[in-house]
Amino acid sequence: MIFLGELRVEARLENLRIISFFLTGISQRLNLTEKVSFDIELALEEASANIVKHAYPDGQIGDMVIVVELIENSLRISLTDWGIPLHEEDVKPFDLDDPVETRIKGGMGLHFINTLMDEVYRNTSEALGSPNTLTLIKHVETLQPGIELPSALRERNAMLTVSQLLSTKIDLNELLGIIINELVDVIRAEGGTLYLVDRSRNELYSRILLDEIGELQEIRLQLGEGIAGDVALTGDLVNIRDAYKDTRFQIEFDQQSGYHTRSMLVVPLRNHQQEIIGVVQLVNKRGGYFTSRDERLVMAMAAQVAVSIENARLYAQEIQQRLLNQEVETAREIQRSFLPETPPQFEGWDIASYWKPMRDVGGDFFDFAILPDGRLGLMIADVSGKGIPAALFMAYSETVLRFAMTLDLSPGQILARANRFMIANSKSKMFTTVFIGILDTKSGVFEYASAGHNPPVIYKSAEKGSTYLAVSGVALGIFDNAHFASRRTVIASDDIVILYTDGLIEAIDEREEEYGEDRLASLLQDSASENASAIIHHVIEDVSSFASNEGIFDDVTLLVLRRADH
Repeated sequence: MIFLGELRVEARLENLRIISFFLTGISQRLNLTEKVSFDIELALEEASANIVKHAYPDGQIGDMVIVVELIENSLRISLTDWGIPLHEEDVKPFDLDDPVETRIKGGMGLHFINTLMDEVYRNTSEALGSPNTLTLIKHVETLQPGIELPSALRERNAMLTVSQLLSTKIDLNELLGIIINELVDVIRAEGGTLYLVDRSRNELYSRILLDEIGELQEIRLQLGEGIAGDVALTGDLVNIRDAYKDTRFQIEFDQQSGYHTRSMLVVPLRNHQQEIIGVVQLVNKRGGYFTSRDERLVMAMAAQVAVSIENARLYAQEIQQRLLNQEVETAREIQRSFLPETPPQFEGWDIASYWKPMRDVGGDFFDFAILPDGRLGLMIADVSGKGIPAALFMAYSETVLRFAMTLDLSPGQILARANRFMIANSKSKMFTTVFIGILDTKSGVFEYASAGHNPPVIYKSAEKGSTYLAVSGVALGIFDNAHFASRRTVIASDDIVILYTDGLIEAIDEREEEYGEDRLASLLQDSASENASAIIHHVIEDVSSFASNEGIFDDVTLLVLRRADH
């Protein structure tokens, strides 16, 4: 079996001409006799018209697909639509005297004469929306060796090249070069331009191949400007014998290049949705003017060219998305490597952590450090922004803070040093909120400072209540001479401290009410008997339930410290 081509068009009567051009190209490629070519075109034209009228009634819009294959000495043509389905009771043998069928009871109506086809097969469909496929098989009769229709060899080779491009994954720039070369060669033009539409700028932009003088730089035209711009705007084919007599022609391009344009054939490119995505412009037919035969061939090829361009664009987008996904996954792994795999554990203490970015990567981070004197340093931070920019600044911020934490400094001094370094060495204008604490795991003394971060909640077991570790300070990376105060508290037996980022408390419900710090403090009090990991589980479960309809729209990070030395 040899695949010859595929054409997908919207089921509209005006597209029957495109189908005819497509089949003409197939016939020329195979060097079929005029009789066989006529039979095939007539049969497909009537079947397609029937689909337009009966498969999509009442102004419905749908597509039909024609696939042409060569099986030994027979041509198999499959015509598929997704309209009113076929039913077995509507299938009956053909007879020359039978009236023309229609799609009664959802059946596939056929405008077919029995003698045109050697065999007719119909696949039935049980459910609306499934494809209806009519398969037609016709014995191939070719012209005698040495006999060929005018220009048939060149035309069918060009159709073959463009048809094969439909199923290839090719760079768009390379595709445009192949297409314009094929068109220039088969039509016997001196040169050509293939313009694509840039919707973001309401312009056409070009890839130029003028064999006489070589490639020119890109040309950009407003839609409606010049002949190509006018065709892109109106969708009308233009065939001009003397370009200089047409008021739309822009003579300055000839003046700049030294080229002399005489005749022009300009054809729109339409995608499946009949949207104009570009324009093919051929110039200076060798030995005369562009003919109606040239118009038909370029129109037929243009239908396939548009599909090729759309496929190439989709493929380029797919490749770009794959690369982006790989890069994001790599960034996530790198970012995850900056975070501790497990919290450090000390006798008499239970510590747990949770980190989840809203996207694949985020701006939240946390860290632990065992200081030279044996105390535990910890921090939780939130970088401004989301996604990859925030992840990059997160890595930078954590590196600066991690180094500062190893110095013999108080929490406030650590933040002040990190702030000065970030302002001196970063031009990103991003900032980071940070809470830093240094814990003496033997005495329970907890010294802390904040750079504009949410105050942690501390549950005091002796008092059976919760309060906040509030302390003044602005985010890092904003003010050069910012001051950061340090404070102290003592974490006693069965006390719990929960550190968090704002993505947790800013989750909203359907009434746009925030989860808030008070709910977190109340939940911590209710979960006071649980271990650190269970507390995190209860918090995430409660917040997720609270924001079930709206979702959580920010990165979320949690650290829980529980003293359990009894």
